[in-house]
Amino acid sequence: MSWTFERVSGPREATEGPVWTGTAVRFTEIRRNRVLEYDPETDATEVYIDETAGAVGLHEGRDGTLYACEAEGHRIAALSPDDPTRVVVDKFEGTPLNGPNDLEVDREGDIWFTDPDDVGRVELGHTSVYRAERTDSGWDLVHLTDEMDRPNGILLSPDESRLYVAECTYGSDQDCDLRAYEVLPDGSLGECEVLHDFGDHRGIDGMTLTEEGNVVACAGWEKSGPGPSVYVFSPSGEILARHPFPENRPTNCTFGGPARTDLYVADMTGSLHRAETDLTGFERF
Repeated sequence: MSWTFERVSGPREATEGPVWTGTAVRFTEIRRNRVLEYDPETDATEVYIDETAGAVGLHEGRDGTLYACEAEGHRIAALSPDDPTRVVVDKFEGTPLNGPNDLEVDREGDIWFTDPDDVGRVELGHTSVYRAERTDSGWDLVHLTDEMDRPNGILLSPDESRLYVAECTYGSDQDCDLRAYEVLPDGSLGECEVLHDFGDHRGIDGMTLTEEGNVVACAGWEKSGPGPSVYVFSPSGEILARHPFPENRPTNCTFGGPARTDLYVADMTGSLHRAETDLTGFERF
């Protein structure tokens, strides 16, 4: 089945982090520091949160809390239109984080996230993947790996035994790939397995899961390669499908709709697109 993408909101500024709430799509307008909400019933987009500290990736927790990677605030935060922002984590060993980009929430409510250094702060001296673990008194930050130059999109497999991370750098002398790590019994990561190498082209920005455990990923650009696309990868990295995307740089995606078969995609032109698909999105909780 070929997918037809239609613009349902925008264009505005660059958009990211779409998340399905059960009735609507919330997504970030990065440069205007706000969260928008698109209602497919009314076809209207409203401002949900009018001020963030550079929110990029979004994810709902198991209790409905909206978590955000606030890059300019160098933190993971819990956002609400009615209450003050709550900081989850903003430092590693006393040093501010670089600028979190994307996140995943597991069944226990812990937050896995990537922390590239897109503004050259170099205070930490590394770009890493972390897990913020819930405790009785708050959150503990666990460092998982710093072997990537620019970790971006992040996902857990349905059974949470594997962690998918996108290495998203550009250039002939840099890595740009989709990789997987085994999640060991103690919560640490095993060795990296590269599932797909994008070579010199733009790799994966954000991604989501299907019910079968396949990875649906936003990648590609107008400068090289097969062009802007939404890929479907098997857990082993086989390309099951590639769907051309109508804008230059898709950023992130989520499944939504009554049966979770509609794919919503944000992009750097500041739009939100929707496509009817032959897939069903995975629900972790």
